[in-house]
Amino acid sequence: MLLFFGGDAQAIPEKKEKTSTQSALGDSLAQEVVPLPVANLNNRKYQLTGSAYTISGAALERYPSSDLRNALKSLIPGLHVQEMHGAPGFTPEEEQGRYGIAEKVNITSRGLGIRYIIDDIPMDITEMMLDPQEIESVTVIKDVAQKAMFGPYAANGVVYIKTKRGADLRHKMNVNIESGVNVVGRMPGFVSASEYAELNNLARENSEMTPVYTSSDIAAYRGGNPYDLYHPNVDFKDLMFKDTRHFNRASISGYGGNSTVKYFSYLGYTGEGDIYKMGSKADYNRLNIRSNLDVQVNKDLSVSLNVVAGLGLRRSPNYGYATSEGSGNTRLLELDLALPQVNSIPPLAFPVYASNDPELTTPWYGVSSLFTSNPIGNLTKNGAYTETNRSAASKLAIAYDLSSVVSGLRSETSLSFDLLNLIRMGTAEQYAAYTVTPFKTSTGADTARIVKFQDAINDPQRRNLHDYYYQRFAVYQKLDYAKVSGAHDIHLNGTYYLFRVAKDGILEPQRFQSGIFSGRYTYQRKYTIQAVLNTTGTYSFAKGNRYGFFPSVGAGWVLSEEDFLKDNDAVSYLKLRSEVGIIGFESNFAPFHYRDRWTTSTGAAFGPGPTGRWFGNNNDATPYVTTPARIGNPDLTWEKRKELNIGIEGALFDGDLQFEFNYYNNLRTGQIVQLPNSLPYIVGVSNSMPRFNHNRTRYHGLESALRIQRSFGEFHVSLGGNVTLPGSKVVKADEPDYRNAYQSRTGKPVDAYFGHVYLGKFTSDSEASRVPQLYDQQLKAGDLKYADLNNDGVVDENDRTMIGRTSPRIIYGIHLGVRYRELEVFVLGGGRARYDIPMTNTYYWNGWGDNNYSNFVRDNIGGDYPRLTYVKVNNNFVPSDFWLMKGGYFKLQNVEISYKVPKYGAEREGFSNLKLFVRGANLLTISGVKDVDPESINSGLIWYPLNKTFTAGLKFNF
Repeated sequence: MLLFFGGDAQAIPEKKEKTSTQSALGDSLAQEVVPLPVANLNNRKYQLTGSAYTISGAALERYPSSDLRNALKSLIPGLHVQEMHGAPGFTPEEEQGRYGIAEKVNITSRGLGIRYIIDDIPMDITEMMLDPQEIESVTVIKDVAQKAMFGPYAANGVVYIKTKRGADLRHKMNVNIESGVNVVGRMPGFVSASEYAELNNLARENSEMTPVYTSSDIAAYRGGNPYDLYHPNVDFKDLMFKDTRHFNRASISGYGGNSTVKYFSYLGYTGEGDIYKMGSKADYNRLNIRSNLDVQVNKDLSVSLNVVAGLGLRRSPNYGYATSEGSGNTRLLELDLALPQVNSIPPLAFPVYASNDPELTTPWYGVSSLFTSNPIGNLTKNGAYTETNRSAASKLAIAYDLSSVVSGLRSETSLSFDLLNLIRMGTAEQYAAYTVTPFKTSTGADTARIVKFQDAINDPQRRNLHDYYYQRFAVYQKLDYAKVSGAHDIHLNGTYYLFRVAKDGILEPQRFQSGIFSGRYTYQRKYTIQAVLNTTGTYSFAKGNRYGFFPSVGAGWVLSEEDFLKDNDAVSYLKLRSEVGIIGFESNFAPFHYRDRWTTSTGAAFGPGPTGRWFGNNNDATPYVTTPARIGNPDLTWEKRKELNIGIEGALFDGDLQFEFNYYNNLRTGQIVQLPNSLPYIVGVSNSMPRFNHNRTRYHGLESALRIQRSFGEFHVSLGGNVTLPGSKVVKADEPDYRNAYQSRTGKPVDAYFGHVYLGKFTSDSEASRVPQLYDQQLKAGDLKYADLNNDGVVDENDRTMIGRTSPRIIYGIHLGVRYRELEVFVLGGGRARYDIPMTNTYYWNGWGDNNYSNFVRDNIGGDYPRLTYVKVNNNFVPSDFWLMKGGYFKLQNVEISYKVPKYGAEREGFSNLKLFVRGANLLTISGVKDVDPESINSGLIWYPLNKTFTAGLKFNF
């Protein structure tokens, strides 16, 4: 039984006795075939010189999510998976960040954002969102020689996904059905109307101003409701959002074949609700369709065809008035507009309605002179849309065995084309809004002045509110040569790769081509040497700099095959390996930065007058002016990565204990940046700066994984974990020539957080006046006091130094699998440690003027919050370690409890196998961080909140 190390923690291989003549390489881990992009034949783990970590598609099914990336959490050493927000579904525009869309799931490896290759085609995972049930395996590739096999696209590391294919067996069908609920996690709270009035009074008093809310007002607000004209108490979150939304997914697949034709077909559905209580229908639905076909035409010729289609449907109310793309406040997710507004409007700013008289054709929604948008009106009366996302992809691969020409020679040609079209059709409407200004009559009675702010617009016309597209074409031709002769095992590969993609919003199609040669030689199954030579060209640079040559080499030594370990019963498999090399980085950098770009605008007449002007004349007072928009740099060239990787991996006690340790040291050189600090303003290009190959950054660290599995009769246990210790250093950067060494970022970690050293709060007004702090004219008792690091008698930006680190220095995961007969339990947890979170988002930094107050401000005045004032004290809201908190947390990421119906019972119902299960995701968080989610402190504040998910279902085959 094949074991994917570190992946399916429930898959416990059957124990086999090791005979005296059996090689240590009989261990399943050593013999595992590791899929690699393009060069994916005959890659057994004992032959690899780098770290390639593979998990099965079945291991991903346990995580109930519409986003496949979440299923990778805490499973793979060196892979940092961070869920940023919990929006339903996904959007293919995430990679570009169009219209403020935030990355839903951030995945990095060794400090850099990882990329994806699906069935040998490079694409972002959001452009072809897969279901776990259609995936055969996922391999994470991080070391230089293996990355170089695909070229610069893979420089940051690769998640390589292989989808399922047919097999030489009779037809089988698999069915999966799962249903459940997403429960909203942490959503930071804000104060009620009466609390707001009390805090606003206090803030005004601290700013030596007269309070505006009387005790009777505060009492009225305390008993008020959302519709009270005079003393409204509006909880927009409670009115607009609910705490749960449905989650469903189902799939059916068929596979089989014979020696001539093999096939795999798949149909999958995923559906999620939304958290709106009001407004038009809001949900997300997706269909995935796949057919993978393999045909052996004759003994030499085989053909593979992949055909994929996807249909996504998102329905939602509009939030805000926008009649076309780019007009109004266009956002790809409406909640990204709604949440910040809901949190910022005080609960007493205005009532929901200025008037909701039944005789009105439409309600009059309340607004105020300061807060001119009504969230409920936005959600219910701005129209609605249906967004349709259609995608299709095909890949044709033709393989020919050329052994008749040269023994062991094989050719493969692949052509692939995929495209996506997204269109959002809907209505754009507007609500009638009236400002509501409460006041008291001469007799002291409550009344309100109601004044029209905007008219209603009822427009049933359906419009194109937004659209997006991409088209991708890729082709590769490769020649493989494999020869095993006695103790010698040779594998050579030559690949030519061509890639072109056109995307909406990118003027020039992205293009690159690569020629790659890789050679691997293994002797006596002990010693392996690998070399990869890569030549790649990109459209991003001038002709003389478009092509780069990037070599890398690797070596592996299987110690368990040596005589001194071969007969050791405790050591099943043990290997040392290392890779070193250079790889270019393809960032799809926008083209033509090697050329100047000019822009034309109208200017003012200039020169002696009224005649003889240099620019313009008496009849043309606004002549055209041409100015540089960008200064080109013809010397721009590739960013290079110089990488060293060293590792050890092995299995002990017949595979009961498996481990892996990796060390990496990677240097980014020639990073393409602008140099605002190195080019003085006198150069005259501050608004059109050229780009240079300048910065250098080093990433280094340790990655480890360990797994133990044992069987005790019918009781089987598997326990595993992984730990990553990342580090980084800025080697060279564009920064000013600081007078004080502590100000420099060079030599510091990439994630270094700079700010003031907090000394405490001023205890008296006289103390606050002794040391000038130049952010405000006057400070008082209760304001924050900082260290004067350069001893110049004032505190300003020159006194900022490194005070923390914002990226975890420990990333870890742990999983437990237990099986007793037909009952199985799987538990997965993970977390981060040793880093700081700046408490500088709008939940922590608020509390001045007439804006809203968060629960944090309410509960921490005089403690973790500085002096509350109506006039903002800038000194108190600058980066300092006062605003840093420890960000470490542990999360119970995933739990599955399943029961496999005994075979006789399943067959009685007509199934070959039947499995019942319950699952949960993001179930528990242990952290010193309260109110906000430590995994993403902006979730629930300006983005969708993260969710807890509970599902139940069944899977069977027949």
